[in-house]
Amino acid sequence: MNRTIGYRSDIGKTREVDEDSIRVEESRSVIKSKMRMVRLLVVADGMGGHQNGEKASEIASKAIKDVWSQELDNGIAKHLILEHGIQKANQDILDYTTKHPEASGMGTTSVCAIVEGNDVVLANVGDSRAYKISDEIHQVTKDHSYVQGKVDSGEITKDQAREDPRNNEITKAVGLSSSLEVDTMKLTLDSDESLLLCCDGVNDHLSDDEIQKIVRDSPDPDTACKKIIDMANEEGGFDNISLIILSAEKSGKQVESKSKLDGVPDFFSEFEEKRSGTNGTMVNGKDITGQGNVELENGVNKISVNGVEAEVTIQRNSDG
Repeated sequence: MNRTIGYRSDIGKTREVDEDSIRVEESRSVIKSKMRMVRLLVVADGMGGHQNGEKASEIASKAIKDVWSQELDNGIAKHLILEHGIQKANQDILDYTTKHPEASGMGTTSVCAIVEGNDVVLANVGDSRAYKISDEIHQVTKDHSYVQGKVDSGEITKDQAREDPRNNEITKAVGLSSSLEVDTMKLTLDSDESLLLCCDGVNDHLSDDEIQKIVRDSPDPDTACKKIIDMANEEGGFDNISLIILSAEKSGKQVESKSKLDGVPDFFSEFEEKRSGTNGTMVNGKDITGQGNVELENGVNKISVNGVEAEVTIQRNSDG
């Protein structure tokens, strides 16, 4: 499995503080000579005004991470790990507001995932979302919000919900009540599917189709995150904007580059154009000028175009 992760948070254009927290954790272990890699992805969108929302989302993301670290290797089901993490976050926020009455009413949404291979376990509270994205986009979590209730009852459509004046009212959040029900679900990603976790600062500014197009057309998840944030700010940036993207699987020939150039991706796109007709195009010391397709070797390949050098590492899987 060759999936990479991009993640970013941005204050937006109008808020005084970024009340969102995002967390990406990774656990690696070797069991019976096989590598096991498990990832934790967390997005929390705090509320409560000024630094209260910021504190609530920070408390929540840390609590979820702490429970994940404690329970992952103890044979506890992943959906229970996430549920326990959010319940701990809920209690930790309540404990904080008890000690700091001035912070009463602060809370946070949360959407989080445990990913192992192509298997994903999700948990969510509030209106932070998870999407599967390929040639289509599919929201896999359901918002806990006033307008979602109207959509469910058939009063309005999903498109109308975006324009509803109460579209930011949530019906459930972490840290507001001692009783909290957490939604959990499991899914399996196809090889061409990406996973997006985001706060409402993403989907309030961009349509699902706009999000899908950026993720599909971007060369990597970090670029997609940046483009989504840039577009959200161009649309007004009325809220904090935070997201995590787990990419679709890369092909069996995974390319990593180390170049003297700042614009490494541009180098490789130009390489394909130049090597068909430019003298001095070299791969592993061999002049390939004018040749057609060239098979790179498994391992490190040294490429030079007009004296500009780069290293390309090819790692082929068992299927070649």
